[in-house]
Amino acid sequence: MTTTRSNQDLAKGGLKPSLFPDSASVATANIATANVATANVAGDTLDASLLQSMMESLKNDIFGKIDASAASLHSEILSVRQELKSSVEPLQRAVEAHEATMRDLEQAATDHSTRIGKLEATVDMLTSQVKRLDDKFEDLEGRSRRNNMRVMGIPEGLEGPCATDFVAQFLRDLLKLDETPLLDRAHRTLRERPKEGTLPRPFVVRVHFFHIRARSCSGLVNPLSSLQRQEDLHFPGLYVLRCQEASCFCAS
Repeated sequence: MTTTRSNQDLAKGGLKPSLFPDSASVATANIATANVATANVAGDTLDASLLQSMMESLKNDIFGKIDASAASLHSEILSVRQELKSSVEPLQRAVEAHEATMRDLEQAATDHSTRIGKLEATVDMLTSQVKRLDDKFEDLEGRSRRNNMRVMGIPEGLEGPCATDFVAQFLRDLLKLDETPLLDRAHRTLRERPKEGTLPRPFVVRVHFFHIRARSCSGLVNPLSSLQRQEDLHFPGLYVLRCQEASCFCAS
């Protein structure tokens, strides 16, 4: 009745009643709209849960693959580390051995350097001592040869079995001495006996008294000076040359 009245009122106002739905129609429309909205909300809820489940599944798949790859990579890394360790250990032992050897060599070099320094000092000391001994030896050799003289020109074999007695008598006759000079020894130089027609070996004579030796070699410094005194050097049938016996240092 309310709806009819409302339509009559609208008709009185000049409006068409069909353009304005009644309350029942509006309520029905509202219910339908609510149902559609509810269906849409339910569909959205279903889609969200499905999407979430799919995302969870995808996430689980990704995590599973990552875990599998990580496990495989971890095992490979462990294998490589083991191989490197097995390869590096011998090298490390070799390096340690070389380090020990180098330390030993450094210590040995230090010890050798110290010993070489001491040896150099010892060598310097010994060198100075040898120099002094050489000087003394040369002086002693010169002093020991001070009473020596050489007599050259006496033919081989003329001295007979006793060369010392022969040379003593020879010097007495040659130098016209009052008595036979005392000789410690007399012998020919130690070399091969010369062939016939060559110069004979000289006699090395050691006179016991220096004044006799000085008189025998008076005025003679070297063999060439004897050429100036040929009248004193003649012996019946011989030409005799006298000279002083010098040390090997002087001769060189």
